[in-house]
Amino acid sequence: MENTYLFRAKSSKSVQDFIESLKENASKFDYYVRYVFNKRQEYEQRGISVEDHFNAYQVMLCSFNYKGLQKNIERLAVLLLPKQVVVYERDGVTNILYLPFSEEFIREVLPEDEQFAVNQSKACRRIIKLIEASK
Repeated sequence: MENTYLFRAKSSKSVQDFIESLKENASKFDYYVRYVFNKRQEYEQRGISVEDHFNAYQVMLCSFNYKGLQKNIERLAVLLLPKQVVVYERDGVTNILYLPFSEEFIREVLPEDEQFAVNQSKACRRIIKLIEASK
């Protein structure tokens, strides 16, 4: 899994302002924000108490390409995970985490689908650019 790493960024914006900026900028990178999961609410709805300062969100980005799924439905397994951005606050600073998939990793998962590996790794790089533009 060469070149697969956890992308980390910080923003001077609040968590909410960063997420709003991500929403505003997403279309410039051929994405849109599909869901924003408030992790505090998710835990509390399941009866799990969290610390007062816990402020974390999971943002799901989408860039629909049904034509690509027509070629190979197994692409769905690789499409969902790399579109998750985690945003949380620690010590008053907004932190952003993102795990992009490298071309090599995707090729290992779907070796018969070479073009998908190329395209998906480019899509992951676009998400990093989107994060950078939204900070």
